Amino acid sequence: MIPRIKPLLAIALWLCAPLALAQDKLGELLDAGARKLSAEEFRQELVQRVIVGPTMSGGTLEVLYANSGEIQGRGIAVASTSFTPTPVSGEWRIGDTGKICSSMQLGGTNTVILPSRCQSWFKLADQYFLSDSDSDRQARVLRRTIKQ
Repeated sequence: MIPRIKPLLAIALWLCAPLALAQDKLGELLDAGARKLSAEEFRQELVQRVIVGPTMSGGTLEVLYANSGEIQGRGIAVASTSFTPTPVSGEWRIGDTGKICSSMQLGGTNTVILPSRCQSWFKLADQYFLSDSDSDRQARVLRRTIKQ
């Protein structure tokens, strides 16, 4: 019976997740009316709040950008069969061009260190999006929401 629970749990989680807007490219997002967040808006609207959303590989991420410059949270890889969250930690800062720069580590005993990257954040309605580019209309965007 246990093997049947995992697919049901996956379906339940999928159904309970907030529906994503159709935009998955920066151009589509901008055409829908999204605006780029300034560094100050990022601080006011997202810092010290739990932010959730998908990863590039199809997993899920739940993190908090702390005032101290730390990132803490957890993630579940798409290939995970246990649905056991993996610890996420790291640091963030505002880069010279106003982008949000972060470096993260995933895992406890088998730590994976992700390369540092600077990204632009956008807002459309009550959802947030991040992208490696703020001008390439074909750049992929990832949706983020504030956890209620």
